[in-house]
Order: sequence, then structure tokens, then C-alpha cells
Amino acid sequence: MVSKDLAYIIAGKQQLSSVTASPPAHPLPGHVVVEIRYTGICGSDIEAYQLGFDYHPTLAGHEWTGVISAIGEGVEGLAVGDRVARTCQPPCGTCKMCRHGQYELCLNRSLSTRPTAPAHGGYAKYIPVPAASVTPLPDTVSFEAGAIVEPATVAVHAVLRATPRLGDTAVVFGGGIVGLTALQLAKRAGALNVILVDPTEERRQLGATLGADHTFAPDDPGLVATVEALTDQRGADIVYECAGRKAAIELGTTLLRPGGQLMLVGTPFTSIELFPAAWLGKQIDVRTSLAHTREEFELTVELLSRGWIQTDTLTFEVRGLSEIEAVFADLQKGAPAVKTLIDPTR
Repeated sequence: MVSKDLAYIIAGKQQLSSVTASPPAHPLPGHVVVEIRYTGICGSDIEAYQLGFDYHPTLAGHEWTGVISAIGEGVEGLAVGDRVARTCQPPCGTCKMCRHGQYELCLNRSLSTRPTAPAHGGYAKYIPVPAASVTPLPDTVSFEAGAIVEPATVAVHAVLRATPRLGDTAVVFGGGIVGLTALQLAKRAGALNVILVDPTEERRQLGATLGADHTFAPDDPGLVATVEALTDQRGADIVYECAGRKAAIELGTTLLRPGGQLMLVGTPFTSIELFPAAWLGKQIDVRTSLAHTREEFELTVELLSRGWIQTDTLTFEVRGLSEIEAVFADLQKGAPAVKTLIDPTR
């Protein structure tokens, strides 16, 4: 068993630290306490662990789901026992970006910007958060699926920013949760051909079961030929780069038609050299996708509930919180499953 009074944060390069995480007997007004069922390990957590860059404690384990165990004064629409998933904050309405009407870029929508932010994230048994930081999870969405609401919403945000037209050809780089969700949504949005590119055979097979029309390893010479054949030599209309890799950005640029869209979704955490002339030569639209908005979390939960985002075939590895140091050491060598979940009761 794991002590309910401990949580784990990323304290530096290949370093995890435990901090006190006792659930408050009486939550602050407007706050709730969530008893966590599962926390997904994000690739950003692993990158922070590997590289040791500054990482706010609340980000260490930001893909959590669970049950409300206590409610503070003034909370409406939620009750003890409700199943919930983590979201981002609503826009504050007062920061510079909100005052300029760019609510999706609010400077205070992260839990880490709040003065009442907890000293840890979801690598714990309990987490106290503002009630606005959670969204109800219907019984039709499992806790395993609830733990991927956050990364799935990253894909929702990206596809809303670069939505395929009916008949388009879309290429998705990266077969993690974000990429596998993006390919499902691109197909639903009207893409006639969706191609998944990933170096792992198991993830390519999984992509095929989720609707990818073709799957390729990045070094497969058939990739370029297939895109050309499907598009009458024009090239793909949209590329979703969900791997955060220089090689994927370069190959994606090659695959795009003149005037196509390159959507950068993955996050490289180190400097990379790029060749903008390749973008200019095709006059492609290079766009970026910054996480998500509060409303998009609710949309993601609805899409999961309706089966528009499938999770049944995803591979989940469940490990205990007591194993977390070994889990991080293992994951930096490569993840065997699409998503590793932490069970805080173990």
C-alpha cells in the first residue's frame, strides 16, 4: 500500500522527490478534493525527467481521473462521489490575452498559475484543486479512458485548428495517444485518406484498427509513393506532427502539397535546426497547437462517451505509485504500451 500523505514530483534530471500530500479535511471555498484512480504518464513528464528542465510540481502527473471525495463551500454542479477528469482552467477574463479577446491563450488557465495550486500533481492518492479544474465523467467513459482525456484533448484542439475538408488526405506522425486520437478525428472530420507514420509495428497495427487507411514506418520508401498515388502527385493536404521530432517535421514538409498545412502538435524540448526555405518554396501554412481550452475537455468527454474516440484497443500498462521511480527509469528507454497509468493504491 502507498501512504496517502505522499506525492511525487520531478525535482531535477532523473530525479523524483516525495512531498507531503495530505488531503485537507475541509477544502477551500470553490475547491474539491479528488481521490485519484489513475494518472497517465505524459511524454512531457518523461522529457522533464530526462533533461531536468524547470517543471512546475502540478505538471508532474497532469493526466488524472478519479472520484470527488470532498467539496468546499460554494461549489455548484458537483457532488461527493462524482466521477471526474482533470481539465484546464477557464480563461480568467482579466489577463492581457483575455482583454484582447484571445481567451484560448489566457495566461492564467493553467492550474500552476493559481495561488491555491497544490504542491504536486497526480502522482498521489488525493489532489485538492479548484472545482473549475475538473469535468464530470459519465459512467459510459471508463477511468482508463478518463486518464487520457487530457492528451486526447490536445488532439481535439489540433484538429479543430486544422480541420480536414471532405476528401482531404491527412498524414499523422506519431502513434501515441495524441496521434491515434488525431487520426480518428481527422477521419471523422472528412479526410478520405488518413496515413499514420510511426517506427513501431505494434502502433502501426493499432492505427490501422482505429481507422488509418495506410500505415508506414518513417523510413519506408512506400510512404512518399503512396501519398503521391493517393493525391494525383499533389501531396497531402494536412500533416499533423505529433511526435515532436525534427525528422518528422522535415518528412512532413516533403509530403505536403503546395499550400498544404503543417500542424505542429508534438513538443521538441531541445533546439532543432530547420530549413524554412522548404516551407516557403511550397507556401505551406505552418501552424502550432498549444494544448487545449476548457470547453474542448467537455467536447472530448462527449466524443469518448459517443464512441467517436475509441480507446478499447489501446494498450494500457498499469503500475503502482510505489514503483514510480522504476517506472520512470523504464519509460525513458521507451514505452512498451501506448499509455502507462499509475494506480495510486498500489
